[in-house]
Amino acid sequence: MTKFARSALVALAAALCAAPGMAAAQQQQAEVERIAALVNEEVVSYSDLMGRMRLALASSGLPDSPEVRQRLLPQVLRVLIDERLQIQEARRLELQVTDQMVDREISDIARRNEMNTATFQEALAQQGIPFNTLREQTRAGIAWSQIVQRRLRPTATVAEEEVANRLEQIKANVGKPEYLISEIFLSVDDPASEAEVRRLADRLVEQIGAGAPFAAVAQQFSQSASAAAGGNLDWVQLGQLEPDLDRALQQLKPGQFSRPIRGTGGYHIFWMRDQRTVIAGDPNDIKVAIGQFILPVPQGADAAPQFQQVSAVAEEASSCQALQNAADRLPGAQVAGLPLTRMGDIPQEIRALVQNLGVGTPTQPLVTDVGVMLLMICEREVPEGSTPPVDQVRNALMMERLDMLQRRYLRDLRREASIEYRL
Repeated sequence: MTKFARSALVALAAALCAAPGMAAAQQQQAEVERIAALVNEEVVSYSDLMGRMRLALASSGLPDSPEVRQRLLPQVLRVLIDERLQIQEARRLELQVTDQMVDREISDIARRNEMNTATFQEALAQQGIPFNTLREQTRAGIAWSQIVQRRLRPTATVAEEEVANRLEQIKANVGKPEYLISEIFLSVDDPASEAEVRRLADRLVEQIGAGAPFAAVAQQFSQSASAAAGGNLDWVQLGQLEPDLDRALQQLKPGQFSRPIRGTGGYHIFWMRDQRTVIAGDPNDIKVAIGQFILPVPQGADAAPQFQQVSAVAEEASSCQALQNAADRLPGAQVAGLPLTRMGDIPQEIRALVQNLGVGTPTQPLVTDVGVMLLMICEREVPEGSTPPVDQVRNALMMERLDMLQRRYLRDLRREASIEYRL
């Protein structure tokens, strides 16, 4: 799954394991199988809605009370409708989301949390969450990821002039603060929904203040591309955001989160993870952790089959964990790693390959004497003030562009769809 996917389920397994066990019968009241909404004449049932409500509550840490359910119900239903639109659009574009792809994604999530799929399914059942609820959320995430990769990414170009301007902006901000933030974004596509979205934003802030994990709430409710990463954004400097959002950041201290802030497209909630001052620095002092993926080629054999397989890994992998997952699936594949190391201490030939990579971006496949290889930056520590690599700036601009395109695409799907609410 790519970095733009909305699976956002890694935290769910831990939340389910930590939550006190409750029998499904205690969680499920008698529910009349009625229609909650029709999306292009496709049914979203009331039981679909209640299953997703339990999933959202369990994974975000929000309290399960009648009041919370009532406040969250419109947003949970909207998420379900959006996911139905995403699956329908993937079907229209003839993009395949197979049961095997869904199974593999869920298996990967369970394995990263030291469970197998059966144990994960049992944990869901203890919270009254139908396993199919998880499967359909995962299916929608894969479908949307494919749409983004096939339809949007090719159109999301970033001009070299934009990269140069951003680098100049970074240099101009020397001596000023920059912020490491996470966000929750709730869009307002229709003026009629303004008050409803604002009430939801206020409720989420209340629950975060009461201890609900910011990242888990972002994963379930944020409508930004950053939701899949728990809302995490990279370092943000003054001038990168809208003026009202800039002013809000300047009022926060590390560890604090904001009240809902109205931006151009909707409401933003920020969590200030860290803050520092922009100063001049040496790029060689940047530290990186490097992942290495190798698919051996039999001695004397043509490397073309392995090159094709590794190329497929490079197209899909967006993290070093994804490289490990691919190695688990490909016989003979190996993964190795270099821990955080100062860039200036890395051999020149390796440094030339990775110094401009963004985190999670692989090199092109390399044919070596040990097989076909990929390199990837797993982690980067940028000392205060060091100018980021050009490719990292380009990737950041690309993410901003893709985020905007995704919001517009989904907004257009909503506007063109026939959506009938039955609740």
